[in-house]
Amino acid sequence: MKSGLQFFLLVGLLWGGLSWADSKNMDFLKRMNHAAGNLNYDGVFLHINGNSVDTLRVIHKADNNTILERLYALNGNPREVIRDAEKVLCFMPERKMGHAGLRSGKNTGFPGFMVNNLEALSNNYIMTTGKVERIADRMATRLKILPRDDFRYGYELWGDSETGLLLKSALIDVSSNVIEQYMFAFINIGGEISDSELQPMTSMDELEWHNDENPPSITPVSESAWQFASLPDGYQLVNVMQRFMPMSNTQIEHMVLSDGLAGVSVFIQQVDNPSSEVSLQNMGAVNAYTRVFDERLVTVIGEVPAAAVKMIGDALEKRH
Repeated sequence: MKSGLQFFLLVGLLWGGLSWADSKNMDFLKRMNHAAGNLNYDGVFLHINGNSVDTLRVIHKADNNTILERLYALNGNPREVIRDAEKVLCFMPERKMGHAGLRSGKNTGFPGFMVNNLEALSNNYIMTTGKVERIADRMATRLKILPRDDFRYGYELWGDSETGLLLKSALIDVSSNVIEQYMFAFINIGGEISDSELQPMTSMDELEWHNDENPPSITPVSESAWQFASLPDGYQLVNVMQRFMPMSNTQIEHMVLSDGLAGVSVFIQQVDNPSSEVSLQNMGAVNAYTRVFDERLVTVIGEVPAAAVKMIGDALEKRH
C-alpha cells in the first residue's frame, strides 16, 4: 500500500541454517498468515516512506472466511476505503468523487503481507529469528528475511507474540537501508466488531461515483499470448487477468509474478503511435519499468529492486 490514493489501490545465520531454526521460522510465518485472515482488530498504524508519514486507522473483521474492512486517513486529505464481501469502495470527499471496484479475493485485506509459497522461500531468502520487542504496547517477535540475490528486497517483521498478528514491517534494500515501514501505534486485537463500525464517514450520495463496469476475467497461465524468455531465480507467473483501467474503457492484460513473497505486476496495453522510449522510475520502495514491444506499452511495477523489473520487462515475448 502506498501513500495518498495509491495507498488504497493497493510488505545472519549460515546459508540454509539449522533445520530446527528453519522449522521455527516457517511456523512463525504460518501464524502470521493465519492471524491476518482470522482475527478481528481495530488499530492505528503509521506508513513511513522516505519523508512521508501517513497515519491511518484500520478496522478489520473476519467473518465466515471473508475479510470486511474499513481504512481511513487521520492526516492529509480525507480518504477512506471500505471492503465488503464483494466490492472495494474508495471515498475521496475532497474531490467529490468515489470509485467502486470488485474485490480480487474475499480473504484479502490489511496487512498486505501474505506468503504464497512458504516451502520455496528458503531457496531465495535467509530467515533468522531475533529478539522479542515491544510494539504498540504488545510484545512482538522479530523475524528477519534477507534475500540471496539482488532481485528482491529483504524484510523485517514483528509478529505479536500472543496471536501472531503482524504489528510492524520494514522493507530493506540491497544496501540494508530501510526504505519503507508500517507500524501499529495502537491496536486492540479480538472482540466483536459491529456493522456500524464498518460504515464510511462520508455518505455515498455526496460523491460522484465511478464504477468498474466490466469485472476482470481470469486467463489460464498456459493460454496467455505472452511468456517470459527468462526470469530472476524463484519468480513464477502465477496469474493472468484481462481487465479494464479504473474509470476507463481501456482493456489491458495484467500478469502477476511472485517468488512467494515479493510480487510484480506486468501490464500490457495496446496503444496508438507508441513512443520507443524506455523508462525506469523509482517511487520510494516501488520500481517501474516501461518499454514498447509489438506496438504495446509494457509496464512492469513492484516493490522489488530496479534490476528485477527491468529483467522481467525485457524478457517478455509473444508465445510461439
